[in-house]
Amino acid sequence: MARSVPKVSSEFEGAELGDARLTRRLLRIAECVATAPAAGFPRLTSSDSELEGVYRFLGNERVTPAKILQPHLAKTVERVGERPALVLHDTTELGFGGQAKREGLGTISFTAPGQGFFAHFALALAADGSREPLGVAGLQTFVRTVKRSPKHGATRKAGTPNERSRWPELALQVGQTFPRAIHVMDREADSFEILSELSAAGLRFVVRISRDRRLLRPEGPSKNLLAAADRDEIFATRSVRVTRRPKSRTGRVPRPKRDERTATLRIRASPHEVMRPLRRVLENYPLSLTVNLVTVEEVNTPPGVEPVSWRLATTEPINTTEQVEAIVDAYRARWVIEEYFKALKTGCSMEKRQLESYRGLVNALAMFSVVAWRLLLLRSVARLRPEAPATGALTKQQLRLLGSLAKLDGLGALPRIRLPRSPTAHDALAAVARLGGHIKNNGPPGWMVLGRGYESLLLLELGWIARETCDQS
Repeated sequence: MARSVPKVSSEFEGAELGDARLTRRLLRIAECVATAPAAGFPRLTSSDSELEGVYRFLGNERVTPAKILQPHLAKTVERVGERPALVLHDTTELGFGGQAKREGLGTISFTAPGQGFFAHFALALAADGSREPLGVAGLQTFVRTVKRSPKHGATRKAGTPNERSRWPELALQVGQTFPRAIHVMDREADSFEILSELSAAGLRFVVRISRDRRLLRPEGPSKNLLAAADRDEIFATRSVRVTRRPKSRTGRVPRPKRDERTATLRIRASPHEVMRPLRRVLENYPLSLTVNLVTVEEVNTPPGVEPVSWRLATTEPINTTEQVEAIVDAYRARWVIEEYFKALKTGCSMEKRQLESYRGLVNALAMFSVVAWRLLLLRSVARLRPEAPATGALTKQQLRLLGSLAKLDGLGALPRIRLPRSPTAHDALAAVARLGGHIKNNGPPGWMVLGRGYESLLLLELGWIARETCDQS
């Protein structure tokens, strides 16, 4: 069951930053950005001195992403409790414009100009089918420094670890805190090293793979994994709703545009033992690795549409149809982290932050990562439990303001707001989206619309406060 949406500032209470004043500053900044996540710091502060205090806080050497996130991680542990959870892993690039070089940033593309860094997240979800976001379970950031494109053999500075190592490193770290979690990863984690390290640590995982591998022993006429998997037993055929997906903008993982549709999936499953690749860097790894492989393939795909095709390597049991379908559903939940990245980039405007150094940006990222989780949870609560009180999503003053707007039949550029006498979380979310220009017939509101709506609500709230101050003087 979805919970009420907590205040952002409560997720940072008890942060140990070495100075009580820094902790108080963190709580104040968090409360401000939660009010209007997409607004810039100059608009969120009441004076030049307060704005300078924000910049000094984010650039303070005693402030780190790990220290900022520590209280939130502890609360995530409480929300997960003893139940199993899904932990979604993925990386997103954060690019920052402008001509001036920002201290500590690197390249984010092998071919295009620009500067930025990468953030590798672990996001905890409820594994009960609700996909309720329970909190950030881990965060790593890194900067890429390369001289040439991968086609010509990219070189890194001496001592820089392989970027792919972030996948097992964060999983092993998260696994100590959430020992029962199922780690869900996309194709970027498809490597013998990663699967071996996760298996050796006893972690549960569902990893989508795309590379073929030699089997330790031929299975009938098949010497390779993918050919053998295509001959596995069919466990189930089921229909699922495939969500709409825009064309990939970044090019890091090119993806074609996809319309929403109902897909019929055929699911196969069987254990397979694959050989270790013949590379010297793998000499310390086992000679072979046994994984359960679940193959998902779409049948009767409409003409011109790319069919769903997944190969899922997993440690989860595959003895029954229910177990195999649970593995497929675990991977289907991976789209939630894509929504989380949209909340971070669009709802919180992370890539528009005018901070001049890597230190300041990663500290801001740690703070906004919790704000983005709260936005994601807000939308989840509105969908899973639409009758939840609106006070769990907005402040009482913001609800009074929306209630006043609801009595007007539009006002100039303002849209018509509809808010019942006792609004729910769903009502509050719909009202904020309407302020952002959302049209009900267009389906659920996106993060850009919600971000515009929160920004409009902030401006209206400032005007409301100014009016009340004048009336009282």
